[in-house]
Amino acid sequence: MNKIGKNRGIICGLLLGLSLIFTGCSKQQGEEPQREEVVKILPGAYDSVDTALVVGSDKEKQTITFLNLKLNKNYTLHYDGTTFFYDKYDTPMAADQLARGEVVDLQFLKGEKRLTSAKISPSIWTINEVRDFELNLKSGKMRIQKEYYNLNEETVILSGNEQAEYLDIHPQDTLLVRGKNHDIYSISIEKGHGYLRLENAEYFIGGWIEVGSGLIRKIEQDMLLAVPEGTHKVYVSNTGIDGEKEVTIGRGKESTLDLGDLRKDDLLKYGNLIFTLEPKEGKIFIDGKEIDFTRAVKAEYGLHQIMATAEGYETLIQYIRVTQEGANLAITLEKEKEKTLSGNTTSPQNQTPTPLPTVSQNTTGSSTVGNQNQQQKPDTNKQNQPSTSGNTTQGSSSSTSGNSTAGNTVSTTGYKVEINAPVGAEVYVDGNYVGIIPTSFKKAKGNYQITLRKNGYESQTYKIEVGEENKDRPFSFSELTPLP
Repeated sequence: MNKIGKNRGIICGLLLGLSLIFTGCSKQQGEEPQREEVVKILPGAYDSVDTALVVGSDKEKQTITFLNLKLNKNYTLHYDGTTFFYDKYDTPMAADQLARGEVVDLQFLKGEKRLTSAKISPSIWTINEVRDFELNLKSGKMRIQKEYYNLNEETVILSGNEQAEYLDIHPQDTLLVRGKNHDIYSISIEKGHGYLRLENAEYFIGGWIEVGSGLIRKIEQDMLLAVPEGTHKVYVSNTGIDGEKEVTIGRGKESTLDLGDLRKDDLLKYGNLIFTLEPKEGKIFIDGKEIDFTRAVKAEYGLHQIMATAEGYETLIQYIRVTQEGANLAITLEKEKEKTLSGNTTSPQNQTPTPLPTVSQNTTGSSTVGNQNQQQKPDTNKQNQPSTSGNTTQGSSSSTSGNSTAGNTVSTTGYKVEINAPVGAEVYVDGNYVGIIPTSFKKAKGNYQITLRKNGYESQTYKIEVGEENKDRPFSFSELTPLP
């Protein structure tokens, strides 16, 4: 190596040394702040997947709460403009279109709790507008129309923005049900129920009340009816008088309907009914009293219960409204079928009702009455025969046997059904007032609707089953929730 090369090496070494010295001095005098490294998360990135149920959301915070179906645990993920939402057909949708109760396939970043994508699971089925249903918690089954599905501890019950329980489901409710195969994942109470009380109803005691097209009951003193939420036409009638009003029912609220402006006419109005029955050897009852249907029958204007029976045939129960001079009614009974349902149900529900027939034709008109598959046998010793269930509707069949009204049942054992809690609450059995807790009523086998009411508290309705055991049957219910 020549001298020039050596000198260049020495100079470079000196400069490098000086650079290190100055750098060290600079750090000692004042270090520069360290810059944080920004890690960018690419759209679509995820490290975890799950199939979960939507139980809540917060639009302002942009968060959604999910329920892990296997572990039965909730967790919350946040989303932003890069989160993808799809329906089961892979069509893009907005975050607020993801309804509570939906079952979705998720992709997310677990550490950041950030939702990458949510797609409504294509393997999940949805049944809307469920009115014809029956819950049997003992067997863990739910009947929807004629199909049976499985219930389990993970099945989620939703009512509005709150998580609910099976006891919150009432026969008057309209449900939305989701599940997979024959397993039910969620039940949403889409349309709940409230309560209806009548005021100044003395003219109508013993008559009939029809709320909407799905609830027909005999009018009792101090009755409290569970009614679907919404606005309904209410038709009341008794001994030649009738009237129609409108009422709005709120979910969980009690509404009062004043009948004081409906007065009794001086002249009762009647229509003549001419029946044709197949088989001819059967019997026909109007409001529980057997009639001779081989001749014209005089019936007061208003609502009446028609019951037709024959040995070896399904009993039919139907309601007709007489509004003009008369009509011909043809009734055809169907052969008895083997029963497949037991009385061990917690929430019987009728099929979707068809419109109530109005007997308003002249004497040349006619009306055909279809079979309802009711199983109640008539009691010819009673002037007022009760319907087979508290919610029997025209054009539908009762889904349980042994469903009774406390005020109309006969105790064959002498034992009682005791209601012991919550103390001080009013008790209504199938809509009829019984007393203040502690109270009791005669025991008879069947399913009962128990409504608890107390001023300043939310009313609550339960379904109970009473068996044939030879002893009193006590019940104690939870304390009522104070009104806000």
